[in-house]
Parts: sequence; C-alpha cells; structure tokens
Amino acid sequence: MKPKRVSEFLTEDEICAALRVPDRRTLQGKRDYALLLLMFSTGLRKAEVCSLSVADITTYRNQPVVDVMGKGEKRRRIALDRDVMEAVLDYRKALLPLTPSEGGQFLFYTLGEHGNCDVRPLTHKAVDCLLRRVKKVALIAKRITPHTTRHTFATTLLDKGVDLKTVQELLGHSHIRTTEKYLHTSDEKKMDAIARLQFAL
Repeated sequence: MKPKRVSEFLTEDEICAALRVPDRRTLQGKRDYALLLLMFSTGLRKAEVCSLSVADITTYRNQPVVDVMGKGEKRRRIALDRDVMEAVLDYRKALLPLTPSEGGQFLFYTLGEHGNCDVRPLTHKAVDCLLRRVKKVALIAKRITPHTTRHTFATTLLDKGVDLKTVQELLGHSHIRTTEKYLHTSDEKKMDAIARLQFAL
C-alpha cells in the first residue's frame, strides 16, 4: 500500500526567510508581505484570502479581527496581531492612489507588472505565483502552497499548546477528525526531536 503523503509545514526560520523576500519599498512588495503575514498568522484558505473585502477587517472588544466566510457559508472570526495590521495598513495606504472609493472594495488586488492596480480582486493564480517565487528566492527546499501556510499555522498553534477544538474552529473545519491530522504531524515532530537526543556514556 502506498504511504499517504504527509503535508509539509514551515519552521520558524523558514517563515522568516519567506517574509524577507518581498521588497517592502514597492507597492507589490507591501502587498506580498501583508498577504504572506496574514496567511501564516490566520491559516486562511486561498479562496478566503482572495475574496476578503476591506469590511472583513474590523474590531471585536478592541481587538483587530478578520471575519471570514468559509466553506459551507460558515463565518469565523480570527484575531490579528499588531504586525499583521501594520502590514495591511501600510499596503492599503500605498494602494489608495490607484483605486477608487477609498481603496476599493477588496482587501487585496492583482497588481500589474508596473504596479498598476487591476480592478479584479487577487486571483488564485497570483497567490500560487507568489508562493513559488518565495520558495525559489528564499531557497526553501519544501514545497510551498496555500495549504502549507495553513498547515504551518495549525502546527504552530498545537506546538504552543493550543487545544485541538480551538484550532478546529480557527481553521473552519466541520469535523475535528480533519484537524487531528495536524496533531499527528505535531506529535511526529516531537518524537523526531527526542530520537535525535544522543548522550555519551
């Protein structure tokens, strides 16, 4: 029987390397940095990121949050930390002169080669291209897909001791069995860490 392929996730060093790739002096770099940071910090699916509107970023009890419409028309709320909000606001400020109606309806837009804003929201293809470029420039050996960023988010939370039910709700999984696969990956990581211990006698 062919072994089931285990989805990969990035280490903290690999995440930092990925976040150093965008040139944050440019509009596209600001967008790419905000997009990457948001994906790593929220575990959003590619479709969810592409459909985000400005109105989806709000506050709840004085905490910045993103309200996401996920699969099955189910909404979930995820807190945003200060770094994510600063990155998003920096990108939106740079975007403002290129879009009507105070920056447009959508949160992220597809950008042309010369920094011109397309009227369409961010496309799935643009997200895939960004992640391929990040992998190449950051010299990361692992395959990086939108699911990799989602897997990284879940595994990081579990490694920090967040309970499985909370991770399930943050990811928008209907069944906790779907979330458990990340727990198995986390457990395997811990087992490998112990296996590498060598003590000289």
